Amino acid sequence: MKKNMKLWDIILMNVTAIIGLRWLPIAASYGAASIILWILAALLFFIPTGLVSAELATTWPEQGGMYVWVKKAYGEKWGFLTSWFYWINNLFYYPSLLTFVAVTLSYIINPTLKENKLYIIAVTLIVFWIVTLINIKGTSFGKWLSNFGGLFGTLLPGIILIILGLIALFTRPIPTDYSLTNWIPNLNKMSNIAFLSTLMFAMAGIELTPILAGETENPQKTFPLATVISAFIIAGIYIIGTVAITFIISPEKIGAASGIMQAVELISKEININFLIPLFVITILIGSLGGIGVWVLGPIKMLFESTKEGIFPEFFTKLNKYDMPQNAMISQAILVSLIIISTTFLPTVEIIYAVLVLMTTITYFIPYLFMFSSFITLRKKYKDVRRPFMIPGNKVLPYLVAIIGFLSVMLAIVLSFIPPSDLKTMKDIVIYEIEVIGGPFILGFIGYLLYIRYEKKEIRKHNS
Repeated sequence: MKKNMKLWDIILMNVTAIIGLRWLPIAASYGAASIILWILAALLFFIPTGLVSAELATTWPEQGGMYVWVKKAYGEKWGFLTSWFYWINNLFYYPSLLTFVAVTLSYIINPTLKENKLYIIAVTLIVFWIVTLINIKGTSFGKWLSNFGGLFGTLLPGIILIILGLIALFTRPIPTDYSLTNWIPNLNKMSNIAFLSTLMFAMAGIELTPILAGETENPQKTFPLATVISAFIIAGIYIIGTVAITFIISPEKIGAASGIMQAVELISKEININFLIPLFVITILIGSLGGIGVWVLGPIKMLFESTKEGIFPEFFTKLNKYDMPQNAMISQAILVSLIIISTTFLPTVEIIYAVLVLMTTITYFIPYLFMFSSFITLRKKYKDVRRPFMIPGNKVLPYLVAIIGFLSVMLAIVLSFIPPSDLKTMKDIVIYEIEVIGGPFILGFIGYLLYIRYEKKEIRKHNS
């Protein structure tokens, strides 16, 4: 195999795959303390994930990633559950991203709509079903939109936002207190610490690039170096973007879903460049819709292709004339619709968005628990297997890296259960906990039941 992937190719792929502008207002609500929190997210999660996944991917490079590693360590059942959780996190990811899209779109329709739950729900449902139906037809439009959106939907608005922050810095008083004492996160409020899990989630995805290890020059040196450099670049871009927002708006006024548009609208009106508002909205929409277009189909195909035939009923795996799993995609759209509708019981759009982000975080991080524990098991179980890349250091350091990653992910999951300070009544808190805990648990249990059904069927087949 030709080794045409170099250090900067891996770094660029990491940066492109991981950075998302919608995380900036969430971090900006912390003010100056967000800088330390971004650095902690990189040290506790990003670097351990990059190093562990690089060793596992270069040792077992078969298609399937986490599924392959967990299956190798613990067997088919746990491999399947890893793939299952990797898929169901998208059931919460789509509504959270579409809520961000709906709020952003309101700035060129009617900005007051960003607080209207019926408007938000209507937009998320309509857009998701349109994207699903387009993908059922097997069109390549979604792939084109994703590539186009990477440049014009993430990079361009990110640069615009940073420029606006610099304009604000030199033309008006900074509304955020950047004195040294405010750089230290307030660890006395558990609801503040809980958002560290969201910042860690914003850095997830580096486990995808080590799959290209076979095409990479000198992977033993390339991957640890690429991981560290990527961590600095990604954390740096997130920090600069976050700080840019705080140069325009004070942290307590920043909305999790609307923060970016609040900043753009405020500074654009002050310097009389109102045309920038619709332009910025369009670029954000292009980037977001491009991502959804690819992710509507990708996780389903990955789940079906990485698990044994017979686990899912034939109804779900059947392909239509366009070679698409139509029934599975329709079922996914129905589940997403139910999740979107269930969030109407929450009091505000901002809380709805926060709950969806946290449910995504919980289900997405569960496979990481399997990955880090699998690393330790595979190190002991397959001592003599050749590893093209190994985490550098003595025997203790690789285990320490995996343990740090495991504990960080476990902490992130637990912290997600802490209700935000915006919830004032016991009723709202109870609804929050039911949705944050109940949603991932119920869907995870369904996956477990599917595999138990498959096991019983295999036992009967074997005994007959």
